[in-house]
Amino acid sequence: MDGCTELVFDDVKVSTVDEGTGEMGEEVEVRIVVKVGPEQALVLILKREGGEKIVEAPLGPNSIYQLGKRACMVRLGGGERPSTCCRVRSANASAASRLYMALESAQPGKTAHSWFEKKIDQSSAELYFHYYGTLQHQQNMLQDYIRTGSYYTAIQGNRDDFEGKTVMDVGAGSGILSLFAAQAGAKKVYAVEASVMAEYARKLAVDNPGLGERIEVVQGKVEEIKIEEKMDVLISEPIGTLLVNERMLETYLYARDHFLKPNGKMFPKVGRIQVAAFSDEVLHNELLTRAAFWMQENFYGVNVSSLHKEAVNQYFSQVVIDAFDPGLLVSAPVMKVVDFSTVREEELYDIEIPLKLTVVRPCMIHGIACWFDIFFDGSTRGEWLSTAPGHPATHWFQLRCVMQKPLWATGGCQVVGKMRLVAHARQSYDVHVTLEVPPIAEGMESQKTSGVLDLKEPYYRQLTSWWHSQGPAPPPPRMGGDMHVDGCG
Repeated sequence: MDGCTELVFDDVKVSTVDEGTGEMGEEVEVRIVVKVGPEQALVLILKREGGEKIVEAPLGPNSIYQLGKRACMVRLGGGERPSTCCRVRSANASAASRLYMALESAQPGKTAHSWFEKKIDQSSAELYFHYYGTLQHQQNMLQDYIRTGSYYTAIQGNRDDFEGKTVMDVGAGSGILSLFAAQAGAKKVYAVEASVMAEYARKLAVDNPGLGERIEVVQGKVEEIKIEEKMDVLISEPIGTLLVNERMLETYLYARDHFLKPNGKMFPKVGRIQVAAFSDEVLHNELLTRAAFWMQENFYGVNVSSLHKEAVNQYFSQVVIDAFDPGLLVSAPVMKVVDFSTVREEELYDIEIPLKLTVVRPCMIHGIACWFDIFFDGSTRGEWLSTAPGHPATHWFQLRCVMQKPLWATGGCQVVGKMRLVAHARQSYDVHVTLEVPPIAEGMESQKTSGVLDLKEPYYRQLTSWWHSQGPAPPPPRMGGDMHVDGCG
């Protein structure tokens, strides 16, 4: 299948099922490859040992049925071809979720013609492209000088990676990264932008002679465009809150798989999600106070108190975005590294981060705090962009998941649990958090708390137009000199 997207799933067991009798065959360890094209999806099932093909057949409409948390029933073929019914069982719930999401998105019953449109809700996509098609939002990103300056330094500080090279700017927006690449000597830059911002990017290219002649603006989704030339370098700012919000990283990986030469460069190359425990009674009480509105029994003569419990649940289902004092952290962070040059798209559908956090002092644990870093792995120099608390603020700030039920922890004890990010069609993730600490006293049970939060619906706390105070852009940093770069791991 030309132009298809391949999604690969290991650690899967499959049993064929006789649809007449319901009898199940022997369970076999397999690898499943889902090949998604514009019109149909093929499912290839191979034995894990030896790679022998068990079945290769198209995925039909309404052919996937979930069976609990770890399994699903899949019917392959049909029509003029005999159908094969299989029970597919994954190693754990996260792996099962990734496989089910891929199969569900790939069904031919979807009316879309690109992989992006098959897996993303259309109304969400329309709002997304409208948002990024406005100069106001582009300005908000451009005036984040930590973000823009880091990209400038990474590109200009690695001219050997760009001089005479062919570059694709994935989700180009205003085209600023394309212009940076041209400044660094790129021979040709394809600035790919799906929103109406592409017209503004063309205007900026024309208005910057000596650079714009080497920039071709291509309006369209990366998943839909046709460019025969392969790229030496991909540049992109595909990052959302908590690294993965908006699910544009998947588009960046699509460009890698379809347009990047073997061993081509990616700017950025690595992302890291960092997670630590925090204690903040003020924030916890703030959420309770906001929900207390719904305790009123006489709001203009109306009793609204029956909605209070649900209001509390909803306030605690919002992630909180702000810039907080790093002194609120009560543990060192754990880290999830995502290497954009090797990670498979399907691995981003369900991301699990085990938590084992040592508490540094006695305190109430109110939840987990998160931030991210990205790394530009240039041939000449490396460059980190960090959104960590205590660092200069970016437009991403930091994020906290506040638990409705806090936990009492003694100094030196461990908070264990996990954070699980499950992608949804509204271009974001549900964040599942479970935490556990030792019992308060001997003979009592361990303390546990959990929550499910929607990354798409944050509570922006105490934030204003933070960039107004920053003034005009600072002068470009001087290139030259050595820079110490810590390892990615």
